[in-house]
Amino acid sequence: MEDIIIEEMNYKALALTLANLFMLVASIAVTIFGVIEQRSGYRKLGIFALSLFAIGFFASILQSTKIKRLITITMDGFIDSSSLGGVGFISYDDIKELRIVTINNKEVIAVIPKNMDIFLSKLSLVKRRQVRRNLYLNLPPVAIPVHMAKDMEPEDILSLLQKRLMDYSSLYA
Repeated sequence: MEDIIIEEMNYKALALTLANLFMLVASIAVTIFGVIEQRSGYRKLGIFALSLFAIGFFASILQSTKIKRLITITMDGFIDSSSLGGVGFISYDDIKELRIVTINNKEVIAVIPKNMDIFLSKLSLVKRRQVRRNLYLNLPPVAIPVHMAKDMEPEDILSLLQKRLMDYSSLYA
């Protein structure tokens, strides 16, 4: 089986693209107004804004077309690449349970490790502090935000993860 890549919706880049488009249209209008009314100040300002927002528009289009990975499901585990607090690679050996919980009105996949000490020892210092903070706040140790997943519901992602976990457990247990 090959890796399954779940992409993240990039709403921020889309909003930035729309904002640049509107500003580009406005700068075109200012330039046209300057040409029609023969006012060099409006014409120069419009041309300057037009060039600035054209560059911004094309840059934001490039940014919005980039594929942003949320989770990559492999045969040995999965890679949490979520933008806020992504833990990185989590092996199926370390996972006791996966479930969907709601945190701050957003659905996340909670990863509960088998042995917390071994799991913490595999993490970097920053990620270790983050997991300990989550435990202190009575949150799941690892929470993967899946509400931004592209074309997938949280339940679908959870079922994919659980299926791979069961396959791994049956092969290597």
